[in-house]
Amino acid sequence: MQTALFLLGGYAMVLRNDWSTKDLKEDLKVMEGDLKKLAQVITQIAVQDIRIDNLTSLMVNLQHELSDLRRGDGWI
Repeated sequence: MQTALFLLGGYAMVLRNDWSTKDLKEDLKVMEGDLKKLAQVITQIAVQDIRIDNLTSLMVNLQHELSDLRRGDGWI
């Protein structure tokens, strides 16, 4: 009788571990999807940062050209 209880307990533990493993696998798949989305967002932010830097340098160049034109240096 005691052996049967130990076997049933062992089987229950195996089933419980199997269920928790399946739950962990599902959670991992969800996290992988979220990480892929996060990577896309980070890439988009990096591209926007580069564009902002380019626009900033363009504005600085235009300000210098305008300043030169005010002083009579440069071409129209």
